Amino acid sequence: MIRLFYLMLFVISTNSIYSQHITGKVFGTTDKGTREPLPGANIYWQGTTTGTSTDSVGIFHLTTPAILPAKLIISMLGYTSDTIIVKESPHKAFEIVLKNTISLKEVTVETRQNTTLYSTFNPINTEVISGKELLKAACCNLSESFTTNASVDIAFTDAVSGAKKIQMLGLDGIYTQILSENMPMLRGLSAAYGLNYIPGTWIENIMVTKGTGSVVNGYESISGQINLEFLKPKEQKAPLFINIYGNHKSRAEVNVHITPKINEKWGTLLFLHASDLSMKNDMNKDSFLDMPLTRQYNVFNRWNYHNQKNFQAQFGVKALLETRQAGQTSFNYKNDFGTTNAYGVGINTKALEYFSKTGFMFPSMPYKSIGIQTSGKWQQRDMYFGLRKYKGEQKNFYANIIYANIINTTNHKYKLGASYLFDDYAEKYNDSSFARTESVPGIFAEYTYTHSDNFSLVTGIRADYHNLFGMQYTPRVHMRYNITKSGTLRLSAGRGFRVANIFVENQSVFASSRQVIVVEKFKPEIAWNYGISANQKFQLFSNEAFINVDFFRTDFQNQVVVDLDQHVNKIVFYNLDGKSYSNSLQVDFGFTPLKALDIKLAYKWYDVKTTYHNELLDKPYVPKHRVMFNAAYSTYMDIWKFDFTTNWLGKSRIPNTSMSPVQCQLPEHSKEYFLLNAQITKKFRKFDVYLGCENILNYTQKNPVIAPDKPFGSNFDASMIYAPIEGRIIYAGFRMAIK
Repeated sequence: MIRLFYLMLFVISTNSIYSQHITGKVFGTTDKGTREPLPGANIYWQGTTTGTSTDSVGIFHLTTPAILPAKLIISMLGYTSDTIIVKESPHKAFEIVLKNTISLKEVTVETRQNTTLYSTFNPINTEVISGKELLKAACCNLSESFTTNASVDIAFTDAVSGAKKIQMLGLDGIYTQILSENMPMLRGLSAAYGLNYIPGTWIENIMVTKGTGSVVNGYESISGQINLEFLKPKEQKAPLFINIYGNHKSRAEVNVHITPKINEKWGTLLFLHASDLSMKNDMNKDSFLDMPLTRQYNVFNRWNYHNQKNFQAQFGVKALLETRQAGQTSFNYKNDFGTTNAYGVGINTKALEYFSKTGFMFPSMPYKSIGIQTSGKWQQRDMYFGLRKYKGEQKNFYANIIYANIINTTNHKYKLGASYLFDDYAEKYNDSSFARTESVPGIFAEYTYTHSDNFSLVTGIRADYHNLFGMQYTPRVHMRYNITKSGTLRLSAGRGFRVANIFVENQSVFASSRQVIVVEKFKPEIAWNYGISANQKFQLFSNEAFINVDFFRTDFQNQVVVDLDQHVNKIVFYNLDGKSYSNSLQVDFGFTPLKALDIKLAYKWYDVKTTYHNELLDKPYVPKHRVMFNAAYSTYMDIWKFDFTTNWLGKSRIPNTSMSPVQCQLPEHSKEYFLLNAQITKKFRKFDVYLGCENILNYTQKNPVIAPDKPFGSNFDASMIYAPIEGRIIYAGFRMAIK
C-alpha cells in the first residue's frame, strides 16, 4: 500500500503541466496613506468569464488564457480599478495596489448567506459551520454547538457526571481529532470534559472534516477532524461584547469579550467566562441529581502581531478552573466523603496552556511561506465516584514547522515539515498507579495538484517515531472532481494511529460498581478510513438548494475493546481479536422554499460492529437510523429570527443484562425517540434577546440509574445511558456589542 502511494505521488508530481496560473496579492490604500491586504477584490480577464476574487489576506490565483497578451482587470467597490497587460506567463507574483476613491465614516452592507457551507473547491470534504449557525441554539459550550448539524452527534457518557461526548461516523469522539486553529487541542485528560470547556461565543466558525484529514495536522485523525477557529482581535468591530444566559434550572453563564484598540500592528482579545449551576434537580425522584452542581471559570487572552510586511504572529494563554459535585441529593462532602452514608461524585479540574503561531511570508512570492506552531498544556483532574478515586496529571508539548511552496506554477503545491509531540501522564486509580511518557518526533510531506478548476488531488504521508510503539507511517489521499460547475465528487483514503487512555476515555467505568479488568498490555489503535461523497447545488423555487451524500467505512487493524457484555458486574479491556468496523451513510438536503426561510433535512444510517469475546456485535448506544430537520426563518434585517430543530433517534443495542436480577435487567434495545428544540431571537438597535426551549417534549430515559437505592451494592450502574437525563429546559439570554 505504501509503495503504491509513493508511486502515485511520483507520477503526479512529474506530470506535464498543461495550464499556467498567475498569482498575486491585492492591496488597498487607507485614509492614512498606508496599505493593507484587500480581501474580496475582483480579478478577471477582459472579454471573458474567467475570473476569481482575493482571499482573506488579499491573495489570488487565476488560470492564464490560451492567447497572450491579455488584459487583467482588478476592481473593488470604493477603489479605483486597475488594468494590467499580461504579455507572457509571469514567473513572479503580481503586487497590485488600488487607490481609495471614497471616504465614508461607516458603510454597512447587508447580505444573506448560508450559515453552513460545503466547499466545491476544497479537495478535502469539509463542512463549515459559521458563528451565525451557532446562534440558532443556546450554544453555551462546544458540546452544545452541533444541535443543528447532522454530521456530529452528541451523547451523554453516564447519568451522574453530566459529561457529553461527540460521535462521528458512528464512532466515539476519541477517534475525531479536535483542533484549535489547526493545532491539536482536546487530547488526553481533556477527552471526557473538554467539550464543556469551550464557550460557544468564543468560536468564529467550526470546520468539520469527515474521514482522515491532512497529514500536516498529525496522525491521530481516524473518523474526522473538527477545527475550531476562534474570534480574532483585528476582526472585532466592538471593543466590548457581553452575553448572559440563564435557564429555569438555575444554570447561569456570562461571557465577556474585551478588544482594546492598540495600533495597526498589534491586536488583543480577552475572553472571560463564568458559569454556575447551584440548584439541585431530581426530576425523576430517584434520589440522584439529574445534572451535577457546577462552577467554572475560564480565561483566554490572545494576541496578534503583523508588521505589515512579511511577518505575523499569534500567541495566547488560557486558564481553567472547574468543580462538579453530583450523586445522591443527600450527599454532603464534609460528612459523607469516603463513607457509605450517601453516594457522591466530585470532579475538580485545573488547566493552564499556551499557544503560539508565527508565519514568515515572501511578498514577491505569496505562495511561499514558513510557519511555526507551538503549544503547551498542564492539566490536573481529581475525581471520586462513591468509594472510587482517580487522580490524573498530564504535561503536554507540541511543535510543528511547515514550509509551503510551489513547483513551477501554483498547479503544483507542496508542504514539508516536522513535528514533535510530548506527553507525560501520571494517573492513580484507587491504589494502583499508572505512568507513561510519550515522545513522538515526526516528518511529513503533502502535495497538491490542481488541473484547471475541475480537478484537484492532495496526497500526503507522515513518518512518526513513537518511543513506545516504534515507527508509524500515515499515508492519506484526497481527490476532488467537479462534474459540473456546481457538482462535486470526492474520494478519500487514509490511515490513523492513536494511543488509548482507558480511564478518562471510558469514564462510565467510575459510575458503576463494575470491577475493572485489564486483560493485557494495550497496543496502539490503528484504522484505515475510506470515503466517497457527492455534493450538488441547484435552483429550487428560484433559490439555491443543495444535496450532499457521503459514505465512509472505517476498518480497525487494532482497537482497545471495552467489553460490557462478557460479565454483568465487570468491565473488561483488551486488544481487538477479530473484526471491528464502521459504515456510515449520510444524506443532507437544504433549500429555501420562501424568502428568508431555510430548510435542512438529513438522514444517517450507521452499521458499527466490534468483536466482543469472539462474537461480532453492534456497538452499544449507537442508533442505526437518525433523522434531523431544521427550519430557520428571519424577518427583514434579521429583526426577528425563528429556529426549530427536530432530531429523531432510532433504536440502539444495550449491553447484555440478562444475568442481573430481574429488577435490574434492561431490554436488548433502546426505544426510539424525538428531541425538539426551538428558539426566538429579537434584534434591537444595540442588543439582542433570545428565548428558547430544549427537549420540548420533555423526553427522558426512564430509570437511568440501576439500583439507585443501593449505590454501593453489586448491581449499581449509572453508565447505561442512551437518552437525555434532563427533561425540558427553558432558557433566555441577552447579548450586546458595545461600540
